[in-house]
Amino acid sequence: MKTKYTVASLVLLCATALGAQSMRAVPRVTIDELKTLMAQKAVVLIDVRRPDEFAQGRIPGAININFTDVMGEAERFAGEKRTIVAYCACVNETTATRAAVDLAARGVPGVKALKGGWNEWVERGETVEK
Repeated sequence: MKTKYTVASLVLLCATALGAQSMRAVPRVTIDELKTLMAQKAVVLIDVRRPDEFAQGRIPGAININFTDVMGEAERFAGEKRTIVAYCACVNETTATRAAVDLAARGVPGVKALKGGWNEWVERGETVEK
């Protein structure tokens, strides 16, 4: 019985480590890079915060896909030619990078995370849409 639990624990530990490694590998874009993409209309901006947070304010042009719904919405982005950038209000872009990893698992490669996310956007005094 002890061996069974040890193997299960090892599998869980490896999966967690791979998930963390995948999240670290997600490319980040800076706010200045995002603003350039926005000016060129070359970005799909995904706000992965909760709908109530999104309703209180968002980066202009962002669409809201609650983090818990990202996997089910992946098909929307199949064949998208513009850069896809996800953002959240987490330290180290945790939820945005998880969304990028989840979208990649569903066949949407190259999703990036906004460095500093929503919090840095607001702190810099950038335009907020309501």
